[in-house]
Amino acid sequence: MRQVSAAQCDSSYGDRRRTRIGMSAARSRQRGFNLLELLIAIGILGVITAIAVPSFQSISINSSLSTETNDLVSSLRQARSEAAKRGQNVTVCAANATLTACSDAADWSTGWLIVDNAANVIRVREALDSDTATEMAIAGATGRIVFNRNGFSTSARTIKLCGRDDSAQRARGVIISVDGRVRLATDSDNNSIAEDRSGTDLTCP
Repeated sequence: MRQVSAAQCDSSYGDRRRTRIGMSAARSRQRGFNLLELLIAIGILGVITAIAVPSFQSISINSSLSTETNDLVSSLRQARSEAAKRGQNVTVCAANATLTACSDAADWSTGWLIVDNAANVIRVREALDSDTATEMAIAGATGRIVFNRNGFSTSARTIKLCGRDDSAQRARGVIISVDGRVRLATDSDNNSIAEDRSGTDLTCP
């Protein structure tokens, strides 16, 4: 019969003990969160969400306002070019509900049109994205910008765009001068609010 030495017995016992310890550690690693750990994880997630969501919304609004502003500038410059090319007045105006004719409204958030002197539509721009922009208004008695054959505007105007949070700091302005130039409103006094053509801070709504 094979005899087992004391050293071999000790080695075998040690192996079994290490195996049990390893299995116990594995089971410990595999167990789920306890209640305290779960509450801590939920709290951390809540803090991250509270920080990230407003930041994402702000980025989304700024991005959309930039897109809307660039589209408006593009339309105004196209209208000026068309007036010179056609040798007649060309108008940019707020659109009616069906986007087929000028409405003469001061609110341009419903969209705008470029039309020639016979009211034929040259270009249509649909309504603003209501999720990010709440107002697009033009200062003055009429909602029309008219460029003549020389590229001049019949009047100097400011069109402002506001985000859905109505933040004056986020407001954008497009300024049209009587010589027909189109430019973006700037913040000349460094108070984080852009000014209209007369130097007055833009307000929202």
